[in-house]
Amino acid sequence: MDTVLIALASFIPMLLLLVVVHELGHFWSAKAFGIKVLEFGVGYPPRAFGIFTGRTETLVADTTVCLNGSLQALKPGDVVRILSGETEDGRLIARYIEVRDAAGNEGMIGSMGRFVGFGGRRTEEAEQEHPQRRRLEDVESDEFLRHEGKVREAHPDRIVLADMLYSVNWLPLGGFVRLSGENNPAAPQSLARRGVGQRAIVLAAGSAMNALFPIVAFAIMAMVPHTVLMGGTAQITAVAPGSPAAEAGLMPGDRVLSVGEQALVQPERLPQEVRLGAGSEMSWLVERGGQTHVVQITPRVDPPPGQGAVGIGYEIVGQQAERRAEPPWVALRLGVTDTWDMLTLIGREVRGWFGGGRGPEFSGPIGIAQITGQVTQSGGFQGWMVVAILLSINLAVLNILPIPMLDGGRLLFVAIEWVRGGKRVPSEKEGLVHLIGFVAMIALVIAISANDIVRLVQGISPLG
Repeated sequence: MDTVLIALASFIPMLLLLVVVHELGHFWSAKAFGIKVLEFGVGYPPRAFGIFTGRTETLVADTTVCLNGSLQALKPGDVVRILSGETEDGRLIARYIEVRDAAGNEGMIGSMGRFVGFGGRRTEEAEQEHPQRRRLEDVESDEFLRHEGKVREAHPDRIVLADMLYSVNWLPLGGFVRLSGENNPAAPQSLARRGVGQRAIVLAAGSAMNALFPIVAFAIMAMVPHTVLMGGTAQITAVAPGSPAAEAGLMPGDRVLSVGEQALVQPERLPQEVRLGAGSEMSWLVERGGQTHVVQITPRVDPPPGQGAVGIGYEIVGQQAERRAEPPWVALRLGVTDTWDMLTLIGREVRGWFGGGRGPEFSGPIGIAQITGQVTQSGGFQGWMVVAILLSINLAVLNILPIPMLDGGRLLFVAIEWVRGGKRVPSEKEGLVHLIGFVAMIALVIAISANDIVRLVQGISPLG
C-alpha cells in the first residue's frame, strides 16, 4: 500500500506539471496572436473550482436589455454568459446575455430587447406569452463568441467582463486550453480564422515547451544545493568474457583516466560517456601498474543483459563529497549540455531498435507511475526530476507526430491546407479523423495498461 501511495504522490504532480508546461505553450502563443483564450484547465472536467480573470470589453447594442430592462441591473460580481458578435473594427458586441437572478435561476436577454426566459422553463402558457423564450444553447451561434465570466464594470453602452477562466478539475490526468473557434473561422477572435503560420505555431508550441523543459529542469537541479563527488578514479573490478572490454585487453585493477577526448573528472559519469559513444570506436586512457596505456574499444549498442555496453564492473576509489550550488549562468550551460547528452542517448536507443537490437518496451500510466515511485524512492528529488525530463521529451515527440487527435495530427491538416493553397478540409471530416484517432488511442492505452497490471501483479518492475 505504501508503494502505491508513493507512486501516486510522485506521478500525479509530475503529470500535472508537464501538462501545465505543455498547455502554457498553447496559451502564451495564442495570447501573443490575439486569439481569444476562454479557459486554462488543469485536470479534466467535472470542474472542482475556477477563477475568472482578465478585462474583456463587450459593447451592448441599443436593443439589448438586461433582466429588468436596464443595464443598471448588472453589477460587479454578477456571473453572465454572453454570445458576442463582432463590429467592423473588430470589437466584441453582445447579442445575447444570460444572467442569474437572485434565486440562482438563469435568464436570457435577447438582442430583440425582450426578456426571453428563466431557467429554461417551457410551459405552453409561457411560450405564448413570450414566443422567443429559450436558453442560450438554443441559439445558432456559429458566428458568435460564446464566453462567460464575472462582470467587472457595467456601463450603458458596454460591459467589462472577467471572462478568462483558470479552472481546476476533478480528473488529474491532463489539462487543456480552450480557445475561441478552434475549428470555426466565423467566430470572433478565433484560432481557425488565423493564417496557416499562426495556427501551426500555436499547435506546435505545446511540444516546444516540453522540449525546453529539460534545459530548465537540469539548470534547476544544478542551482539547488546538492552533493557532488569530486576526484577519485573509476577502477575496473570485473571484465566479462568476450565483451568489448575483454577484446581491448582491459583487466581488473585498471583505472580509467579518460574516455574519448575527455578526462574522466567525474568517474560516476563513466556509464553515460560509454553510452554516448555506443557503436563508435573510442580511445580510453587507463592506468595499470603505475603506467598509462591507450586502448581502443567499441561500446555495444545492444549489450547482453547485465553486462553493459563494454562489459565491465567498476568501483570509484579515492573520492570525496562536496556540497555545491551552481550560479544561474553555469547552470543554464549545464542544462543545455545535459539535455543534448540525453537526446543523444535517446537517439542511439531508437536507432538500436531498427538495427536489430531489442525493441522498445511500452508502459502506460500505471507503468509510468510505478517507475516514478521506484525512482523517487531510490533517487529522491533528482531521480524524480530525471523521470520528469524523460517523460517531457517523450510528450514533446509524441505530440508532434502526425497522430489524429494530438497536436501533430491537427498540424497535418494545417499542412494539407497549405499544400492545397488555402483550401481547408471540412471540419466535420477532420473531426471524424480525430474521433477515430481518439478511439484507437484509448484502445491502445487500455491494452498497455492491462499489461502493466499483469506485470504489477506478478511483482515485475518495468525497470527490469
